[in-house]
Amino acid sequence: MFREEVKQQRANEIMEIQSQISWELNQHKIGQEYKVVIDRKEGDYFVGRTEFDSPDVDNEVLIEASNTYLKTGEFTTVKITEAADFDLYGEVVPS
Repeated sequence: MFREEVKQQRANEIMEIQSQISWELNQHKIGQEYKVVIDRKEGDYFVGRTEFDSPDVDNEVLIEASNTYLKTGEFTTVKITEAADFDLYGEVVPS
């Protein structure tokens, strides 16, 4: 039992460090434009990922769906306006 607790504690510490690293890296993406593929609509957001990110591993890009319609599977250019630990928020760049 003790070993499991130590493993969990270490995993939590690593995730906390990774969360901080990811947050810092994501702050540098604010203001940048990326080509984003739209994966799905979830609640009030379309959810996609940049051409550099893998599904279920890297950042997701959330685009407010209230004034935009995006088609799943299509690419669109998005300007990043906010960034959290593992999520980026952006707006579609008009073409």
